[in-house]
Amino acid sequence: MSILGRSNNKRMSKIIALVFSFYCLQIIAQGLTTSDYTKKQVYIPMRDGVRLYTTIYAPKSEKEKYPVLMIRTCYSSAPYGEDEFPKALMHNPDLVASGYIFIKQDVRGRWMSEGDFENTKPPYSWTDSNKTDEVTDSYDTYDWLVKNLDNFNGNIGQYGNSYLGFTSLVASVTGHPNLRAVLAMAPVTNFYFEDFNRYGLYGMNYMPVMDVFGVQKKKPTTQSWYKVMDKEFVKDKENGLTADYYDYFLEHRALSETEHLISADNFFWKNIKAHPNYDAYRQERNWLQYLKESKCPTMVVGGWNDEQNLYGILNSFKKMYQDAPESKAKLVLGPWSHGHPQRRDSLYYLGDIFYGYDLAKKYQQEIEFNYFEHHLKGRGKAPDFRAHVFDTGNKDWLDFKDNPFDDELKGLTLYLNPDGTLGQQKKEGSRIYLSDPDHPVPFIEGDDFYIMAPKHYMTDDQRFAAKRPDVLSFVSEPLQEDLKVQGIIKALLEFSTDHGDADLYVKVIDVFPMDRKPETTDRKGVKMNGFQHLVRMGYIRGRYRESFEKPTPFKSNEKTEVEVPLLEVLHTFKKGHQIMIQVQSSMFPLFDLNPQKYVDNIYESSDEDFESAIHKIFGGSKVVFPIAPSK
Repeated sequence: MSILGRSNNKRMSKIIALVFSFYCLQIIAQGLTTSDYTKKQVYIPMRDGVRLYTTIYAPKSEKEKYPVLMIRTCYSSAPYGEDEFPKALMHNPDLVASGYIFIKQDVRGRWMSEGDFENTKPPYSWTDSNKTDEVTDSYDTYDWLVKNLDNFNGNIGQYGNSYLGFTSLVASVTGHPNLRAVLAMAPVTNFYFEDFNRYGLYGMNYMPVMDVFGVQKKKPTTQSWYKVMDKEFVKDKENGLTADYYDYFLEHRALSETEHLISADNFFWKNIKAHPNYDAYRQERNWLQYLKESKCPTMVVGGWNDEQNLYGILNSFKKMYQDAPESKAKLVLGPWSHGHPQRRDSLYYLGDIFYGYDLAKKYQQEIEFNYFEHHLKGRGKAPDFRAHVFDTGNKDWLDFKDNPFDDELKGLTLYLNPDGTLGQQKKEGSRIYLSDPDHPVPFIEGDDFYIMAPKHYMTDDQRFAAKRPDVLSFVSEPLQEDLKVQGIIKALLEFSTDHGDADLYVKVIDVFPMDRKPETTDRKGVKMNGFQHLVRMGYIRGRYRESFEKPTPFKSNEKTEVEVPLLEVLHTFKKGHQIMIQVQSSMFPLFDLNPQKYVDNIYESSDEDFESAIHKIFGGSKVVFPIAPSK
């Protein structure tokens, strides 16, 4: 390139910067707040006659036409009433200030909408034009908006977190011509591998809230018709005294003995019990397979430490990236937990780990804002990365022009040696441990589990677990240089048991040096030298080691290879740190216990089915780390 070319490029960059600055000043000057919006409540008819309750918040000013930003929710579009306004129209105040028509809709069968609800309903209409689903309901809603909204510029964007992330992904496959941008945050995609179930396990922490998702209401309502079963755990509400949850669930360790926490008419729980394997019913509700039909720009947003839907975050992006070019799929993946990109913490911690300053605020202002402004108003420039991903070890952001987890990176194989070391040299032998369902391994050291699992467990110090005889720890030598792990870590265990079934958990841990000096951002009173930072955890119910469709018992004391699934990471293990792998067979009461005596359906097992078992890990067990090349 010539010197003249470089000069022109610099001049053009300055012009673009000035134009963008002027545009931002215009937005600030407009500065709409909730008081600058009107509210209207309507019922939008679907093609089968069912009406969906919808709230429309529109700018009072008619000087320009505005695009739509909407959510479709199963959790209520409250507050209800023409004169009732929420404290915030959405989580991003900059988009509110810019001016949009904000729309909230109760999905079919929920709150003030008519009809019956079904969790992650498949696209029935794709095979039977007489049926309706979330795809048809979304499409019909967009059509109504196009025909009936005032001061509307014709562009629709949809966003939302968790189940609202799911309805956003559904929006992306509708093919509606007015849908121009989707932002799916921590989207639900497949309940067999995230949330309630995990690779054959059941999330006991969801037990008290099962009725939220599985009880039909009798008529449209502004009041909750389901119960959160907390009375068993609250001993003194006024003084905040609660039960010991570990002990409580240990007394009810058989899933059949926890049903007093769930209503008898809970259809969702009945379906989970009836389909413990990944059968046709479960597979039909795998929404990843439908994302190949995504037709509009879609950005997936989430956090490495999302305790509920990391599976959906990673796999929805990868699926669209690979099979849906029209989606132009993008990924933003920070260090956050579930829903935290919607917050604006000045200092972001998860548990005892500090990740940085204003992470969510910068995301909202520099990425989310520009994304919608560009696609819905034709202003500014859309984010030019394909993936904007946080390194949880270096604590910095990396931009990628393609899928950061698609490359075949060089693998570093480390063996789980019988002497407790983790190294590149394989050593013969084995280690055994007793898996006792009377004394399962707790998933956290403390007792702050209540209703849903505390988010901090995703980064918790594992020193408490390393001291247990039923947790096997394998530790590397201190690293001689930084090691950046980027992608899926493969955990391949050579395993045997003297029983017919077993659960296997593998934890990848970053061990801080014992001579680590205190830092100003350390939490007070927390010993960070020697801290065992949980980076990733994987798990599988052993009967599904060969197939999630057809479970297979273990043969007593016969060595077999079990691959324990681990989702992607982007984590730099720093020089002087050590890598630790922990193997165990329970994380209670985060997940249900395996009776270890093989029973056809664990949901129907009784307390008498639970037996202690001797498990063995052989020296051929290994983990393979995908290593990013050093710059």
